[in-house]
Amino acid sequence: MSSNEKDVPIVWVDSDAELAKWCAHFATLPVIAIDTEFIRRTTFYPITGLIQISDGVSAVLIDPLAITHWQDMIALMTNQNVIKVFHACSEDLEVFDRLLGVIPTPFYDTQVAEAYVSGRWSLSYVKLIMAYRNIEIAKDETRSDWLKRPLTDAQKRYAALDVAYLIDVYHRQLKTLNEKNMLAWALEDCDAITHQYRLNTNAEINWSNVKSAWRLSPKSLTLLRLLFIWRDKTARAEDVPKGQVIKDRTLWAIAKLFPDSHNTLSRTEEMTGRQHRLYGEHILKTVNMVNELSPDEYQLSLELPLPSQAGELSKAIKAFVTDKAKVLGIAPEAALKKKQLDPLVRHLFLGEALNLIPPTMTGWRKSEIIDPILQRFAKA
Repeated sequence: MSSNEKDVPIVWVDSDAELAKWCAHFATLPVIAIDTEFIRRTTFYPITGLIQISDGVSAVLIDPLAITHWQDMIALMTNQNVIKVFHACSEDLEVFDRLLGVIPTPFYDTQVAEAYVSGRWSLSYVKLIMAYRNIEIAKDETRSDWLKRPLTDAQKRYAALDVAYLIDVYHRQLKTLNEKNMLAWALEDCDAITHQYRLNTNAEINWSNVKSAWRLSPKSLTLLRLLFIWRDKTARAEDVPKGQVIKDRTLWAIAKLFPDSHNTLSRTEEMTGRQHRLYGEHILKTVNMVNELSPDEYQLSLELPLPSQAGELSKAIKAFVTDKAKVLGIAPEAALKKKQLDPLVRHLFLGEALNLIPPTMTGWRKSEIIDPILQRFAKA
């Protein structure tokens, strides 16, 4: 921290009454800054160790291990009149979803916004505060044990600094975004974070993201899907990392191999003895169930990767987007993300239908980026 900056006032909250008092205060404000500290080393779900909230003056550190009544916090997190400012909030959303059962709304992410303010993509909090306040924030407590009590003064100071300057950054960013008429653009991408979080936590949707799943037959895909969804439910029920139940590549190998016995299953790639002992019977029952299905009940084949011949078109679109982003004064990654490129190339190169799925390919991006790409690269 630079010598001309004063220490941030820190308030420790470890009772329901104090939490209620501070939530009532925060509810009167138009904007608050929020961060969380959590541990997730051996669990599926994050274990919340601390919640930090700043009103721009004080940093209020809320001890979740001492709180029993969360209703006031739930009301604050869903108060539509209070904007919640985060930096790189995707993990924080999961913390609140797990702890409170709600996603903070409305929220604003300074990392997302900075891509439109200065064109810098995925800027770290340390670099953000250095850029806006010329304050160097040490990250020496990043891997602290946030569940140990009491927290050290160094931990408390570290946690406080994670929110102390965010409201100031928010107001400065807001000024620039309004001047560039891009506030709505940044807020669309904040909405997209929630959308992506919901997708990431839905095994029924994201099972097909297993690496090389496209190589599998419809029958094997059916087995992969069923095992992937089962693995997700098991990890949640046992509160362990998904890879500790069974890794993705092992699920893929099982789906490819279709083991018909415990002996065959035990030889599957990276299948440990413990996993075989705990889950082998269920896996083989699932294999038998898929074997009894008729082909018209199988999962449909997945899209093949784009052919190498499409590489030139991909490069040309990326160059086009980079030039467009430079004119707009935004980060190229914000203009068109990697996941948005593939369906565009498929449409233009292979003639596949283009589904503009919100919120990532609609709104401002459709008119400013997607439509110009389609016009520029449409086949004659």
